[in-house]
Amino acid sequence: MEQVGRAGLVRLAVDIHVHGYPEALVDTGWDFFETCRAAYDAGMRAICCKSMYSDTAPMAYFVQKMIDQYAAEKGDEPGYFKVCGGVVLNCSVGGLNPVAVKTSLKLGARCIWLPSHDAAHHRRVLGEPGGVEVIDENGEILPELREILALVAEYGAMLDTCHTGTRERFIIVEAARKAGVERIHHTHPQWSVNRASPEQMAELAQMGSYIGLFMYSAVPHFNNPVCDREEMLEIIRLVGPERTVIATDYGSMLNPPPVEGLKLYLRLLLAMGIERDDIETMVKRNPAWLLGLDDDLGRLALMEQDLFA
Repeated sequence: MEQVGRAGLVRLAVDIHVHGYPEALVDTGWDFFETCRAAYDAGMRAICCKSMYSDTAPMAYFVQKMIDQYAAEKGDEPGYFKVCGGVVLNCSVGGLNPVAVKTSLKLGARCIWLPSHDAAHHRRVLGEPGGVEVIDENGEILPELREILALVAEYGAMLDTCHTGTRERFIIVEAARKAGVERIHHTHPQWSVNRASPEQMAELAQMGSYIGLFMYSAVPHFNNPVCDREEMLEIIRLVGPERTVIATDYGSMLNPPPVEGLKLYLRLLLAMGIERDDIETMVKRNPAWLLGLDDDLGRLALMEQDLFA
């Protein structure tokens, strides 16, 4: 089978959704520096660090400095590997809080996630009360969210709809596009809590957003024992590789380390007959664009030729 290691498909890959310590909700097995160092050693291009209850943008700044120092100690030129962060709009930061969003963006956030476990939709699915609403009883986005969309557009960041419901996502995408948001991503709509059908995913993609096909929700494991690999193929076929993003959503102790999980995921995709160029689109080109990492395409081309030669 085709190599996926340091000289193969994982080279210059971007994992757009990784958990790690410090984290107040997810039982993580590795801190973000350990994961980013492993990603650097594997030849990856970037990691986006997600914490459910705290802003990872300021932390990403310091992890970046540590990775750059690590690169220099190895005799490499620092700077090609990027550590990205952002904020999830759960209750710990005030829910739909424009101040928290602007603060994170000013600190370098690449992604603004809408609520995850504190989303009202998430809680309704689990039979729990309360939660952070994103639309009103008339099906309109809330004023706070409208302000947040304007900030995301102003800073050119990525908006992730996270654990909102399918109906909500259609409303949010339409409002975000009108607000000038260009980079829109949907976290694991294959997962049971915020599930959409493959046809609905394709429709969301046609509206200008990207579908996250994460290993956590696409491949059977301890926390998610029932998955249909044929549905994964159907999603890629209907949505198209040009609008699909491959990521792990790993970092919890019950799963392999994120970088090893990504390598396994790439092997599984190859084994299922997905073309190499399509995989590269989904794990390199698409997430790099969403995180704003591909402004210098000429430099990327040189990296493809010369990195680790």
